[in-house]
Amino acid sequence: MNTSSRLNQSLLGALPAGISRPQYQRDRLQPGIVHLGLGNFHRSHQALYLDDLFQQGGSQEWGICGVGLLPQDSKMAEALLPQDYLYTLVERDSQQETMRVVGSLCGYLHAPSDPAAVLARLTDAQTKIVSLTVTEGGYYLNQGSGELDHEHPNLRHDLEHPEQAPVSVYGYLSTALEQRKAAGKAPFTIMSCDNLQSNGDIVRRMLTRFAHLRDPQLGAWIESNVAFPNCMVDRITPATTDTLRAYVQQQFGGVEDAWPVLGETFRQWVIEDKFSQGRPAFEKAGVQITSDVHPYELMKIRMLNASHQALCHLGVLLGYETTDKAMQDQHIPALLNRYLDTVRELIPEPPGVNLANYQQTLLQRYANPAIKDQLARICFDAS
Repeated sequence: MNTSSRLNQSLLGALPAGISRPQYQRDRLQPGIVHLGLGNFHRSHQALYLDDLFQQGGSQEWGICGVGLLPQDSKMAEALLPQDYLYTLVERDSQQETMRVVGSLCGYLHAPSDPAAVLARLTDAQTKIVSLTVTEGGYYLNQGSGELDHEHPNLRHDLEHPEQAPVSVYGYLSTALEQRKAAGKAPFTIMSCDNLQSNGDIVRRMLTRFAHLRDPQLGAWIESNVAFPNCMVDRITPATTDTLRAYVQQQFGGVEDAWPVLGETFRQWVIEDKFSQGRPAFEKAGVQITSDVHPYELMKIRMLNASHQALCHLGVLLGYETTDKAMQDQHIPALLNRYLDTVRELIPEPPGVNLANYQQTLLQRYANPAIKDQLARICFDAS
């Protein structure tokens, strides 16, 4: 195909033979999951696990409807809608590269443009899970007190003007749950997929506090009836570049993807098995289902997060721009190994994990020359 055209369902059959693509009937997907804050990480992680599940013949009641909460998220709508919500995931390490078209998204809504449509989707009985990647700031957590920052302008708006369209994640969740409660519908499960320790516990505390301020009875109902599983997520997913867009178009023989995603080959997802209205068979797609996520969180925070921060700050001070270049400096891997050797002795080994192997995997991931993760991006997450 020589002419440039946008990726969409009708063009899947025209893609080169080596490109993996959905083999299931996407028109049968039902939006059982609404994802708030759909960005690159969700598309390289949660959406991919669901795509894997559908490829195996898994229940198609768990399609994903993405929601953009911010004004700038209109760009994602402009990318996905003409493509029938399809996008390309490129997975790379030093040894291999794979390209696949992911089809688990079956809708996308832009909340600032159409808040009523978002609330209608959240209150629909089909919606059984609402997942989140809204970044740490989207939880409105006061870092000093650990409590809800209810004086934030967005939260004040949603508390003082419940008759108006919500602007915060808690505004949307509490309004939808209030409407489901009034209609006698069961509540959806709320599953945070952000990189926060005890993320389910955090969103439960913050949302119930917000709901109590709005209506004490609603807050009590949410606290008693809504499930908030904790989960641990892991995959390095850099920002999309024009270089990646051009590469995908070249590999696709001229077919353009407006917003492809690049990810490393490693991925991990550990979920607490606590859902109020059922869940997909995540374990069939490689997700670890457990009664306690904490040991996995402790491993990730003390080994991955801490060593990642050490790598990025040392790398910047030594004049490097990307993780792979910093890892070529003999002093940095040596220091990281010394740190990880020490801290590994202080961490209980989670079920199914060998910490020594996990340590070596971390160092290999940091050194991956195919990802070129920007050190400045990682430093931005520091305190």
